[in-house]
Amino acid sequence: MPTKKKNDVVQENNVAEIDAPEMEVTQDNVEIDEIVSKEVKPEVPAIDKHLLGYSLIVENGKALKLSPKTQNHVFYQIAAQDDGSLHIRLSGNEGGGLHSKEWLSVNAIIEVLDAMKDQPIKSTILKSVFKGGSTNNAAFLAAVLRSDEIGLLTQSEKSVFIHKLSADYEERKNTLLNLK
Repeated sequence: MPTKKKNDVVQENNVAEIDAPEMEVTQDNVEIDEIVSKEVKPEVPAIDKHLLGYSLIVENGKALKLSPKTQNHVFYQIAAQDDGSLHIRLSGNEGGGLHSKEWLSVNAIIEVLDAMKDQPIKSTILKSVFKGGSTNNAAFLAAVLRSDEIGLLTQSEKSVFIHKLSADYEERKNTLLNLK
């Protein structure tokens, strides 16, 4: 028999005894107050809290990441806010890398880019449009801005990680701003 230590807790099993005739009487008098339904309810999709107050224009945008070592993509969405202003956000990415999913004002992005005419542009210049602080935010946004669909930026001759305004920047900017 095991020895008990001073602080051991002793547990007792208390079982109530019910005689069989009493149990049979109880089972016969059971009333069911509500009907149990076997109907299966359809699953309701979760609401993406990031979409509240926004109407999607581009739901599944895709852009190749900047690094020549990967063929992975970053994903983005473009939406109009209830007041009509245009916003863009990073919605996901293949491979590693955390990023913010906050909505960014397209006007704020264009304001930053307009100030960089005829200058080489580093991705870090785009940090100013983010509230979140992930180190990938600016580079992922630069990749989106270099995508074929948006095309505001192109690769500089100096480096794959340096950008310049595209040759048709003004036309691309107007196309983007007129999305509805």
